[in-house]
Amino acid sequence: MYKIIRREAFSDTTFLWEVSAPDVARSAEPGHFVMLRLHDGSERIPLTVADFDRERGTITMVIQALGKTTLEMRDHYKEGDSFADFVGPLGLPQHVSRAGHVVLVGGGLGVAPVYPQLRAFKEAGNRVTGIIGFRNKDLVFWEDKFAKYCDNLIVCTDDGSYGRAGFVTAALADVIERDRPDLVVAIGPLPMMNACVETTRPSGVKTMVSLNAIMVDGTGMCGSCRVTVGDEIRFACVDGPDFDGHQVDFKELMLRQKRFKGEESKASDDYAHVCRVEKQLFDEGKRNYKKYKDLPPHAVKMPERDALERSRNFKEVNLGYSMADALAEAERCIQCSKPTCIEGCPVGIDIPRFIRHLLVRDMDGALAVINESNLFPSVCGRVCPQESQCEAQCVVAKNKKLPMEAVAIGRLERFVGDNAHAPKATPPVVPRQLGRVAIVGSGPSGLAVAADLAKFGCAVTVFEALHVVGGVLQYGIPSFRLPREIIGREVDNLKDLGVRFETNKVIGKTFSVPHLMGEMGFDAVFVGAGAGAPAFLGIPGEFAGQVYSANEFLTRVNLMGGDKFPYLDTPVTLGKSVVVIGAGNTAMDCLRVGKRLGIPTVRCVYRRSEAEAPARIEELRHAKEEGIDFFFLHAPVEIRVDADGNVRGMKVQKMMLGEPDEKGRRKPVPLDEFVELECDTVIYALGTKANPIVTKSTPGLDLNKWGYIVADPATQATSVPGVFAGGDIVTGAATVILAMGAGRRAARAIGAWLAGGKSVWPITQEHADAFVPPGTPAAKTPVESSEVSS
Repeated sequence: MYKIIRREAFSDTTFLWEVSAPDVARSAEPGHFVMLRLHDGSERIPLTVADFDRERGTITMVIQALGKTTLEMRDHYKEGDSFADFVGPLGLPQHVSRAGHVVLVGGGLGVAPVYPQLRAFKEAGNRVTGIIGFRNKDLVFWEDKFAKYCDNLIVCTDDGSYGRAGFVTAALADVIERDRPDLVVAIGPLPMMNACVETTRPSGVKTMVSLNAIMVDGTGMCGSCRVTVGDEIRFACVDGPDFDGHQVDFKELMLRQKRFKGEESKASDDYAHVCRVEKQLFDEGKRNYKKYKDLPPHAVKMPERDALERSRNFKEVNLGYSMADALAEAERCIQCSKPTCIEGCPVGIDIPRFIRHLLVRDMDGALAVINESNLFPSVCGRVCPQESQCEAQCVVAKNKKLPMEAVAIGRLERFVGDNAHAPKATPPVVPRQLGRVAIVGSGPSGLAVAADLAKFGCAVTVFEALHVVGGVLQYGIPSFRLPREIIGREVDNLKDLGVRFETNKVIGKTFSVPHLMGEMGFDAVFVGAGAGAPAFLGIPGEFAGQVYSANEFLTRVNLMGGDKFPYLDTPVTLGKSVVVIGAGNTAMDCLRVGKRLGIPTVRCVYRRSEAEAPARIEELRHAKEEGIDFFFLHAPVEIRVDADGNVRGMKVQKMMLGEPDEKGRRKPVPLDEFVELECDTVIYALGTKANPIVTKSTPGLDLNKWGYIVADPATQATSVPGVFAGGDIVTGAATVILAMGAGRRAARAIGAWLAGGKSVWPITQEHADAFVPPGTPAAKTPVESSEVSS
């Protein structure tokens, strides 16, 4: 990074930067230029050296704010700030010799860079005339600096408000007529240098010009800065920037300088728009800043891999928004004054605030806002059912007069998670360690509680039964929905926070919860083991070897690489026709994995209609596009097997919808009509039951009638002091984000338990709300409650 040690404004558009760059300053000479880049994603721009100080190790540039980058330099960088890249010195220095009478002409952008050459020619023993031109008096700068080295200084203003009225070329013509120079050096805009060249051409006075042409690298690689000089093609970055002006093809050069004019105009307009939005939303705090009628009615579509192509591989289906897509969608958020979308987010992300940062291109700021509530935006942006949570609460979609789709919050969250540059996480520095916490399971709830507790200053150890970290994210969700590198990246962030992971540790077998809190010395335990145990129907034929649970099937493929058998050791046998029972997201995963394994016929059997299917609408659509056959309103009654016990088909009964059940879904009513489906494999995707391994080994732990752990919905506290639980082991099968929400609630309650000296049980919502992590302003006095149960 390079620091701006001095900034000076000469006018609304012209300003000076003095930059600390000792290596550049050591080698700089008059006529050199540098390449500057502000930040990642910014362009490289050439800037002529206006001055240098070898002792201070600085380079001075005078910049005129004309395009997007120079406007950004003017508006967003102040003295003391740093920027990314500063390369130089580049080009060839001006050949300074004792020529006699030298006239140096600077106009507009050329005034500052002509100064070091003027000084060098004077110090070489020449008689120096300086001609500097400005549009008006208010823009004049450095007159005293020029006067110090000029035998004669002529200051011109276009409007006659100061010095000599008119252009520098008129002053140059007068000097040539009354005191013919031996050399003229002209630096400024191309039209001005061209005019100077034509002014000196009749008298034959040698005239050098400095060509600040469009370039990308500045080192001679790209050829963008090529210019015709005489009969040769020359490159301004390595052969120049100073050339004999009488040999330069200015007409050709000026045409080349216009080749990105449209793009430059677009970039400037975009920058102006961002500045307006930043002023409205950040400086003025304006809300409801857009009218519904000005919004596109439909969300920007997510780019997707072609259905036929994707059905043959495990590459990610949803390709993610481009920058243009994300910004267009962010513009659909009206920044409402009462953002109900936040209430729809189980972890409470401040959605409008992260979108505000995205609108002004502050990607890292957007990520920081999300990370206040969720350290896993790339995961949640992919797998959470936003359409039934935050997006269902979006006020844009609630407008009754103008039907509109909700803002695609999930897609924006994913975009920020994938593209922002998060600083490397480090363990927090706290006055004291809050305590030691064991977490059972590394699924969504476990990872969420680990993240918050690590930030609170706890020593956190996560125990995972499998050989990889991630729980259901690893074994349950296929890589075409959640790439494994995304999981790995999020887990690595937790490791950087100081979280320890121990795999191959089955809590309830390897260790028990009482063992963790006894011999192993943990102060609290969070159980996020997931539900786990698969559910079956109890129909004839379930004993067959080709009948899988979704858990087994997906684990064999997602975790163990069964799709690569025999090159990897874990097999999965599917045959030529598969039936998946169920229509939730897990069923969709099984169906689509089956298709990717090359099975010709893949069918879904579901006893209700498509409208009642629990799967996300997007997952249903993707499955249909990939060639899955759906048998809605059909219920399995028997799995047909042959004499050897192998699956040969399925008998299904047609259904109709009756009255709604206790959950509001219409009950399927059987009809006296049956269908035979040929198949050689069946996969059950009917949800899960509570896994008893942890609960049976934890005395005093209250369970409900289904075997799930009973936990306070506000704090996740269980009946055992110091033991908390969340996720599917409490709620039954649910979503990733709901499990994470439980983890975050538990983390705060665990913090309160530890901060209170483990003296109060059960922990209540009031205790959790009063908790302030170590290193932040002092917590409120803990709320008194009943003593810890024995």
